[in-house]
Amino acid sequence: MTQLSEYRNLSKRSLIALSAGFLSILLFPTLALGRILGIWDSPLFLIGITFFITIISMATALIMGTKEILNRGNLPWNDMNVRIPFVSIVLGGAVAIPVLHFIYLGFTSPPIHDISTDTANPPKFVSVLPERIETNAKNSADYNPTIAKMQNEGYPDIKPLNLPLPVNQAFRQALEAVYSMDWRLVAAVPEEGRIEAVDITFWSGFIDDIVIRVTPNGASQSRIDVRSLSRVGGSDLGKNANRIRDYLNHLP
Repeated sequence: MTQLSEYRNLSKRSLIALSAGFLSILLFPTLALGRILGIWDSPLFLIGITFFITIISMATALIMGTKEILNRGNLPWNDMNVRIPFVSIVLGGAVAIPVLHFIYLGFTSPPIHDISTDTANPPKFVSVLPERIETNAKNSADYNPTIAKMQNEGYPDIKPLNLPLPVNQAFRQALEAVYSMDWRLVAAVPEEGRIEAVDITFWSGFIDDIVIRVTPNGASQSRIDVRSLSRVGGSDLGKNANRIRDYLNHLP
C-alpha cells in the first residue's frame, strides 16, 4: 500500500519525464519491426517523423528529469519522486548516445552517397537498373566524377583489392563473399566479371545497390572493384564506405 501511495503522489512532471523516456527508447525498435513486418510503406517519411519525435521525447525526459532532481528539496534519494526522474534521465541518455553519434556522422561524413574503389572508371550498374526505376530511386546510377575528390579526402582507404587468383577463381570468391554478406543477389555474369546485389539497412530500411567488377590483373592475379550507391538521400553517413570495407574484408 505504501508503494502504491508513492506512485499516486508522483508529480506530473515526473510522470511526463518517465513517459517521454520510455517513448524515446521504444521508437527505433518499433520502426525497425514495422519495416521487417512490411507494415511501413514509406520508410524515408517515417524515419524523419520518428527521429523528430525521438528527439522531442529524449529532450523532454532529460530536461524534466534533471529539473525534478535539482528541485527535489529535502526529499531522500530513495523517494519515488527522485528515482522516477533518475530513470527518465537514464532512458533519455541511452537514446541520446546513438542520436549524438548520428549527428556526429552527419557533420564528419562527406555529403555523398556513391562510393567506388575506382573513381576514374567506376563499375556500372546494369541488371539492377529496372528495379531502381520501378522503386523510383531518387539518386542517379550515373557516376558523378565531381564527388571523386570528396571520396578520396573522406575515405582514402577505399581502394581496389588485388587477389593472387586467376579471374575465374576470383569471381567465385567474390560471389561467395556476396552470399556471406547476406545481400540479395541480383545478377552474376562471369563472362563480364560483374556481380550486382542489393542491401537493405536494418533500422531505416534504406535500399542500397552494389556492383562488383572482377578483372584480370596480370597472368595469375585479379582486381576486385566495388561500388555502393544509395537509392535515396544526399549523404549516406559513411554507410556505403563501411559496406565496401566489410565486403573486401570477406575476401581472402
